[in-house]
Amino acid sequence: MRILKWIAATIGTVVLGLLILDTFGGYLFDGPLGPIPGGAFEGPVNPERNPDWSGIEEVIEIEIRPSRPWSLSIWAVVVDGELYSPSGYAARRRWPTVALEDPRVRVRTNGQIYERTLERVTDPQLKERVGRAVAARYGFDAEEFVRGDTTWYFHYAPRSAGG
Repeated sequence: MRILKWIAATIGTVVLGLLILDTFGGYLFDGPLGPIPGGAFEGPVNPERNPDWSGIEEVIEIEIRPSRPWSLSIWAVVVDGELYSPSGYAARRRWPTVALEDPRVRVRTNGQIYERTLERVTDPQLKERVGRAVAARYGFDAEEFVRGDTTWYFHYAPRSAGG
């Protein structure tokens, strides 16, 4: 019985710790900590308007909501030299809506930070091309992945000079 109480207390402590990190991690970390959201990125911004995205990591980090920075880890692909990310079931998720309210985002990959503007992809042909690239990179069946409208795709466009 004593061991069960110890196991229950340990599990409870771990769960509580994860909940606290998920809620307040943004104030503690320079970017996300794996699946736990983080705060503002620290460090210089790479000024390139059109960087070479070909060497991006499998999971990049994005910082949204400049007024209260919130960062998360996300998948990304390159199509025709441009950077894109998917969001499965985006209408039910928090970050796509928050990011589209203020589309100024910062992207961090390979230790470099880039300021971008997030744009939702609406062109059906481009959505299919990006969806196929995501499926190929992450090992999904392309036909199943591009079917339906639950996944939104986002393009990271260069920021305007004043943005």
